[in-house]
Amino acid sequence: MEKVLIAHSLYPPHIIGGAEISTQILAQTMNRHYEVKVITVGGHEKREIRTEMINGIEISRLPYNNRYWIGDSVQETSAANKMMWRVQDIFNIRQYRYIKAYLTRLQPAIIHTQNIPGLSLAIWKAAHELNIPVVHTLRDFSLIDPIKISAYSRLYRQISRRCSRMISSVIGISNHILGSHTTLGFFERSSKHVVHNIVEENNNVQQLYAQKEIHHHQPLNIGYFGQLTEVKGVQYLIEAVKSLGQDIVGNLHIFGDGPLLHHLKQLAGSESRIIFRGKLDKSQIAPQMKEMDIIVVPSTWAEPFGRVVIESYQVGTPVYASRVGGMPEILVESGKFSFPAYNSEAIAQGILQYYHLPEQDKVQLKQQCYTHSQTFNEAYLLKEHINIYDKLIRRGG
Repeated sequence: MEKVLIAHSLYPPHIIGGAEISTQILAQTMNRHYEVKVITVGGHEKREIRTEMINGIEISRLPYNNRYWIGDSVQETSAANKMMWRVQDIFNIRQYRYIKAYLTRLQPAIIHTQNIPGLSLAIWKAAHELNIPVVHTLRDFSLIDPIKISAYSRLYRQISRRCSRMISSVIGISNHILGSHTTLGFFERSSKHVVHNIVEENNNVQQLYAQKEIHHHQPLNIGYFGQLTEVKGVQYLIEAVKSLGQDIVGNLHIFGDGPLLHHLKQLAGSESRIIFRGKLDKSQIAPQMKEMDIIVVPSTWAEPFGRVVIESYQVGTPVYASRVGGMPEILVESGKFSFPAYNSEAIAQGILQYYHLPEQDKVQLKQQCYTHSQTFNEAYLLKEHINIYDKLIRRGG
């Protein structure tokens, strides 16, 4: 059985966003066909690689070897410190030494990198020097625009674009994110693929779908699930709800946390229908999604995929989302269930549209959402990646 090494900045139980969940699903799915190991960055300073087993996969955590650990969401970090962290992360020589020694011992047939901050571009160079083929999955825009300092981003973009020539195959989780990179000259020498994220197959989720009730001519329970940051557009959703009567919207449940929380609470003001529920444990996401009549994803940035859409569909809950990034690629009837970003009035119109649907249409939409979610399954993920991996393994990169 060939060894496959999957690399990502963080790995559960350390989760910042959907990329960590998607990486774990990928590792566990591919472990059926290969001997999968994972390398990531831990929260320890001590100069050692710490190893543990999670769901039958060996996880090796490097020391963070920088000014701080990116997995520490509690630590307050100054702008200057963040900038210095980024400069060191362009090519982290300490990580390079750890990674190269690790790869020399492990000798994987292939390396599959995901997000690499914390590991740095050093992982690509170490693999290239050892003639190990690398597959890279584009899960965000961190190679193009890592931080909101244009001079740094321009420099990093030039370096990462040059380093991308070392990559044998590149995967976009949407056509949009792949095209955003290739049009800028990234991955000129790589074979190019689109493989959408998937959601875990789960009997509990199927039961939630079966139990979901369709409410008609009742005030709607609307859900938002995600980080509370400027680019997530939650402020436009709040404004939309405030503009609608209590006969249309019963409550807006905001699940998540982030730096915009205080501002959003101020924006909600005395509106008792807007309830901030905090960040959920992963196991509680699906049950709460099932309780919503609709879920709104009001992002203002080019979301590479939008995992929350498929997770919502799994329990039969429809989604209205901004027409940005890769979102239109995965929505059911994109023209009907999407709206322009930065537009609270368009969000309100979408909410009204659902409210006024005939009851039978709502029942059919629940079924349509669930059926659509089933195409984002583990068999699809396994098949697409086996095809990519095996071609590289046969030709040695």
